Amino acid sequence: MSTMPHRVFIVWAHRDPRWSAQEQARYQAAVLAFARTLDGVEGIEVEIDLFHSEDRTVDFTRWGPDRVFWADTVLMISSAPLWDRWAGRNPANEGAGAVRECDALHGLFDTDQAAFQRKVLIVVLPGGMDAPVPADLSRIQRRTVNDPQATLVLRWLLNKPRYPRGTGKTRVDLPPFPEAPFPGMPSRRADHLAAERARRQQPPPVSDRQRPPSASAESPKASTEPITAGLVAATVVPLASGAADEAGRQAWASLSAFVRDRFGRESEPGVAVQALTDQPHRPAGEVLGRLLEDAAASDDHTAAWLRSWLEQAGPLAG
Repeated sequence: MSTMPHRVFIVWAHRDPRWSAQEQARYQAAVLAFARTLDGVEGIEVEIDLFHSEDRTVDFTRWGPDRVFWADTVLMISSAPLWDRWAGRNPANEGAGAVRECDALHGLFDTDQAAFQRKVLIVVLPGGMDAPVPADLSRIQRRTVNDPQATLVLRWLLNKPRYPRGTGKTRVDLPPFPEAPFPGMPSRRADHLAAERARRQQPPPVSDRQRPPSASAESPKASTEPITAGLVAATVVPLASGAADEAGRQAWASLSAFVRDRFGRESEPGVAVQALTDQPHRPAGEVLGRLLEDAAASDDHTAAWLRSWLEQAGPLAG
């Protein structure tokens, strides 16, 4: 079963009073060679007025506009005289054929803009005879002929992309992300908080010597709060601001020394401690709190030290 060829019509301007006779002849030869190259490709049928210049049966007053609607693709050969005819700037006694074809294209645009864009391609031939494309044709794609086979134009006409999609698909097994007990929280931090919660739900072991002498007597209770950014911020801001007494200032100095020794002065926690020392307010405390919460989640030693410090410093911060 044979398939219909892709029909191509070439619109071009024959002459320009600004060209010499040699330039005009060279330009016509380049257009004719381009048309013959395309017409010689299987699956493409080309029409251009040069193929019918001696055919007495052709009525060129109607032939060009008819070919515009006949074609699957209209190729506009970029040149200064063609863009003059497109814009209506040509002399009134010159280029009537190309003007009729341009008018047919204008009519197609007015009728269906999407169909116009799919149908028209601007072609730049070698030799430097092209000219800047009019602004109202900026939506139209263009291709430059830079080899004798006009490869880029043929790819466009035959829908053969230079960079096709890869063939075949790879199946990737991506198991679902395990649900954290704290939605929206990084898994490492969530695991740490879950472990803290489980630990605090168990009563601390009490020896006989530590038991109160009577049921009515109260023994000191350890903090039941996990190490969170909010808890750290609520503790460090009053201490850093000096709102607590001398014991509070010593507690803040103890935390500052621990952070700098553990992480370094230039580390993120070290910089956060210095920032909170300079400006003791809630946002700075929350930054330090988030950093220490992350550190406790990944390091048991840091978590143990911070837990002990919070139990002692918490009452001092109120």
